[in-house]
Formats: sequence, structure tokens, C-alpha cells
Amino acid sequence: MGGRRLPRRVLGAAFGAAALACGVASAQGPTNPLTVLRMDANSHARACNDFVHNGTFSDAAISRCTRALREEQGNRANLIVTYMNRGNIHMARHEPELALADFNAIIAIDEANAEARLNKGVALVMLQNYGPAIAELTDSLSRGVNEPHKAYYTRAAAREALGDLRGALEDYTTALEIRPDWGLADAEMQRLARARQERLAQHLEEPASP
Repeated sequence: MGGRRLPRRVLGAAFGAAALACGVASAQGPTNPLTVLRMDANSHARACNDFVHNGTFSDAAISRCTRALREEQGNRANLIVTYMNRGNIHMARHEPELALADFNAIIAIDEANAEARLNKGVALVMLQNYGPAIAELTDSLSRGVNEPHKAYYTRAAAREALGDLRGALEDYTTALEIRPDWGLADAEMQRLARARQERLAQHLEEPASP
């Protein structure tokens, strides 16, 4: 189900909430062990992983990831990581439909993969498919997603798009409780709180119906 178009800043920040699975630790925190390449990964899978880690989202990156998937058919763990990597490259290229297919492929292999469900939720937000996005993001939280503040932030954006301002404010607030220094969530929470106050003030100023 669609909703109103989100502001570009909110949509961009929702994309930034995607759980990039590079297979290495980063400044944002430890990598989920479910998204780390095994030592027996083929050279194309490692190249695909390196492209994501280095922020290279070219056609060559897509090609190496696709070749890796063809060669990793018997290795469940490396398939999951490579689908995640290719999906994130598609996200960075603003190709959410293709990213969605990769995240669905992960879920078909591992239904309990919370990171894939988070990223699927982000892709659905980018596609303005907000109802299913909320369902996926909620599922990712129930399955113990590695960075829950990102799921709450993205779910807040989807709820706001559907007009659920109270639910959106609650989710932005929860994201900040988990990550108090997250400026993006703080800015959106403050903006939404002001909007709700302005709507309430306008309602109080309206003359009563005869």
C-alpha cells in the first residue's frame, strides 16, 4: 500500500539505515556474524565484498557479485553474504527493485535473517510500499536485528508516510534511546514533534461547529 511521498532527506536517511554487510568490522559497530564471508569464499565473492567495503558500486561490482553467486551455489553462508552485498550495491545505485530481489533470495535461504528483513524494509520504503515495509521492519526487530535503531528509524519514516504521526514519533524516540548521538533521528523527531504541535494549535484555533 502506498502513501504520501516522503521528503528527500527522510528517504535518503532511510537508505543510509540499510545494514551494509561488508564482512568486516566498521566504525559503526561490530559486523553481524551472519553476514561475514567464510574463508572458503571464491575470489569473485571476495571481490564483491571488497567493492561494497570500498564504496564502489559500478557495473563491474555487480558483475563480480553475479559471478560469485553462480560459483557459490553449494555454500549457503557465502551465498547469503554475496546476495546481501549485491543487494546493497543495487540500493546505492537507486535500484530498489533489484535490491529487493536479492534480499528476498536471502530470506528464501534463511527465513530468520534479520539483516535481510531490515534491508528489505528499506528497499520497500524507497519504493513507497510502506505497509509491507513496516511489516518487514517489525519482523527484523522481533528477530533481533543487529542495529535496531536503524529499523526503528526506517519504520518511523514509513509510518509518517502513512499518516501515523504518533507511531512515527514513538519510533524516532526509540531510535534515539538506543543511539542517543544519532543526529538524523534527533532532527526528524524534533521536526515531527513541531509539526504535531502546529496541527494541535491549528485545531484549537478553529471555531467550533454551530
